[in-house]
Amino acid sequence: MKRSKKTLLALLSVFVLFLSACGSSNKQSEENTSQDSGKTEEKSDTTSSEEVVLNILVPGYDTGYLKPELDSIIPNFEKENPNIKVQVVSAGWDELNSKIIQLHQANKACDVMFVGSRSLRQFAENGILEDLTGYVTDEQKENYIESVFATGKVNDKQYGIPMAFSSRGLFYRSDLIKNPPTNWDELLQVSKEQTSGNRKGFAIPTDITSGTDEILNFIYQNGGKIVDENGNFVINSKKNIETLEYLKKLVDYIPDPVSTARDDQAQLFINDNLAMFISGGWETPTLDENVKNSPYSVAMLPDGKQKAVTLVTDSYTIDSTSEHKEEAYKFIEFMGKLENQKLITASHGWFPVLKAEADNEIYKSEVNKPMYEMIQYGIPEPQVPSWDDFNKSFTIAVQKTLTGEMTAEESLNECQQEVSK
Repeated sequence: MKRSKKTLLALLSVFVLFLSACGSSNKQSEENTSQDSGKTEEKSDTTSSEEVVLNILVPGYDTGYLKPELDSIIPNFEKENPNIKVQVVSAGWDELNSKIIQLHQANKACDVMFVGSRSLRQFAENGILEDLTGYVTDEQKENYIESVFATGKVNDKQYGIPMAFSSRGLFYRSDLIKNPPTNWDELLQVSKEQTSGNRKGFAIPTDITSGTDEILNFIYQNGGKIVDENGNFVINSKKNIETLEYLKKLVDYIPDPVSTARDDQAQLFINDNLAMFISGGWETPTLDENVKNSPYSVAMLPDGKQKAVTLVTDSYTIDSTSEHKEEAYKFIEFMGKLENQKLITASHGWFPVLKAEADNEIYKSEVNKPMYEMIQYGIPEPQVPSWDDFNKSFTIAVQKTLTGEMTAEESLNECQQEVSK
């Protein structure tokens, strides 16, 4: 799409402001260093009279993502640390990773960054992230659910501290489906039975933002994987080809996969255009508002060759060039306190990050219990050299398979070649 010169100038201005916002604390530190060289340790000491500004990069903050929670937690942190001020910088979800790289290369990086744990390998290998292994105390580590905390590691080094954790379930119309499918054969059959008129039986979203996580459920259920034990791509494995061949069987019973995003599913469900879909607890507020016309229940994901679900975590990270690493980690520790983590977890129907959260009765509810029980079969997102490159190529491969442009083998061979360059 062509853009006018005026539009391009406006976009450039926004990006310059974004660079300036994230770079402010580092610039302040450079000025402090020139005034008092050789006293780096004193700049990290929040007992001094010198004010430190921490810039925190949060995707989607300006559109409401975690805004109420952060706006209530940050003042408490500043009160406890009167010499530290927190400034939130927002970025779009789809541009987050590229922004992090651009800001780091421009020496304008934010101190703390909220990132998908799937991108930790990329940022760690490129020297963008601070290794947090030495910051983590045994006491702090003991507070976290071990498997969740491990998603913040790359090559046994802790680059991220998990802040959000989600599982998945099969949402289905309880007035239409009395016995939800428990395996792939039944999923195919029920999808066929529920496809009638304007209603499709199931959905396979392939949007760049979220689709890959949902396809990975099926990859894992068939015993497949994206990278091997050495971190090398194995996208075009026999098991993965079989998975896409199975998904192709569903094509007559799903909405158009190219134009359907994960965020569209709940509305399609409410509008009686969809009988089943896979998603997480963040869907329940919308579904509850419309439960009279579209009653629903949640079941565990149907089995393939095995039970499996994609475990998705987001992590707090620190940029390796930050001048305020100690203060940045203080902020991360504060966010990980039980009273604060509870607010973050509850914000989107997520699941426990801390052991002390796991006793909450909410996870025993009819809606949450199936998703909670799936966690024991969870497999983390793959750690790849570049999530954005993999995500785009893999999503397109699935689309080409479902639309018949290529066979499953052809599309995954193409994807394997693209991401292995």
